[in-house]
Amino acid sequence: MEIFDFAVIGGGASGLFALQGLKEKKVVVLEGNEKLALKLLATGGGKCNFTNLNISSENFVSENPHFVKSFLARYGTYDFLDLVEKYQIPYEERDNGKLFTLSGAKSILEMLLQEGFSENHTFKTGCLVENVIKNTDEVNVAEDTAGKSDIFTIETNLGDFFAKKVLVASGGLSYPQMGATNIASKIAKSFGMKTVSMVPALAGLRYPTLWQGTFASLSGIAITARGTVGKRAFTDQLLFTHRGFSGPLALNLSLFVKGETEITFDFMPEIDVATFIQKERQSKKSLINILSEYLPKSLVKVLLEKVFGSEKIPDLPQMKKSEMEEIGKVFNQCKILISDLDGFDKAEVTGGGVSVDEIFPKTMESKKCPGLYFIGEALDVTGMLGGYNLHWAWSSANMFISGLEK
Repeated sequence: MEIFDFAVIGGGASGLFALQGLKEKKVVVLEGNEKLALKLLATGGGKCNFTNLNISSENFVSENPHFVKSFLARYGTYDFLDLVEKYQIPYEERDNGKLFTLSGAKSILEMLLQEGFSENHTFKTGCLVENVIKNTDEVNVAEDTAGKSDIFTIETNLGDFFAKKVLVASGGLSYPQMGATNIASKIAKSFGMKTVSMVPALAGLRYPTLWQGTFASLSGIAITARGTVGKRAFTDQLLFTHRGFSGPLALNLSLFVKGETEITFDFMPEIDVATFIQKERQSKKSLINILSEYLPKSLVKVLLEKVFGSEKIPDLPQMKKSEMEEIGKVFNQCKILISDLDGFDKAEVTGGGVSVDEIFPKTMESKKCPGLYFIGEALDVTGMLGGYNLHWAWSSANMFISGLEK
């Protein structure tokens, strides 16, 4: 019977990064897909938004918001950039500090494989993990491991694998078409660890019924808008689709949608519309034409319909102040109750996962089960759009490596 030092469940970003610390260990990497790192290869439209220049704990969401701070302090943007530059991978900065490769995501994958390369490592692709069991002196779960305590049995569609320790780097439920499963949470629960309900994250916001007819006709229109949910506010591109809001603004706002959630949209964040209209009230132009200098005319029309319905829009000189204020509210303070998001098949990442309170932060080891480790998207840490989730993969894997060295 072959017993590995480590079984790594998941051959994606975090799992491959972690191999840098396991070169001297006998390791088997168990990947459900036929190829490694499919999700990594698809990020950023294949260009791979691998990190961000503006990394901070404010860019991450978790039930324990302080958990990520030590990780980012230990492994920041420039630590990963040192690796990228070592391999002479060309990259560029885009809006809001996003860093993309110029040579494609494949160059990042090749870098990870080279950095983690060891003849001690075995890769098993098309290997779906079904269960993980730990043998103890009291319970021997497989005949061929009888008498061998503290050995993990990893049950898969390719048969059983045995390892002294297990690193779970299997991600979450987003992109099921790329083999995403809930195996990380299943493993955690089997060892008595608390998990946080998994939800689609960085997902489109579905229009509520009240607004469906208003916005569905605007499909394809994109504007720069501001969205506020609770104490969090973002200004970014907002895309109207036939079924909901999308684009960077909507995806970031989705992280804060819990049940029915009120989001306030400002469709003209640079202009106080009510005040602007009052200053323009002597203009000979129609209100629609004036506002269409700043927003697409079709959007202007549907927003004004929210104020006047099917009635004719008054000429500016005859417009009441109360009507101007109402227009201002619709354009600058449009409150919409959002309760539905796009599903896991459309979501960029998964919210929730294994509770970070169940993990020793300096080693990534389970508090409930010695020898069992979790990193990356499997944990209840979700980054905003812009390279933050990949940076969490790097920084959590780096902490795992650091813990092994102690």
